[in-house]
Amino acid sequence: MKRIPLALILLAQGCTWYGEFEHISSIPNGTPFNSRGETSTDLIWTGIEVEKDGWSADVAVGYETSSELDGRNPYGRIKVKKDLKTWP
Repeated sequence: MKRIPLALILLAQGCTWYGEFEHISSIPNGTPFNSRGETSTDLIWTGIEVEKDGWSADVAVGYETSSELDGRNPYGRIKVKKDLKTWP
């Protein structure tokens, strides 16, 4: 019996391909909090998210546009989430 590739199974169960813009900043740095310089960065992400029974897994590749993070482009991100409560 032939094995079905994992990617095919994930696609069949309902996955979403997405694009995302993310801005990260250090809120407690800078005026009026203290004299440290404020740091921030902007990232562009694209990835695939799979959801099933309140669980979701997200795998993405991102590109930083402002050179504030340590490391080199591209960046990777993996998230696993569980919905604890669904509001009506």
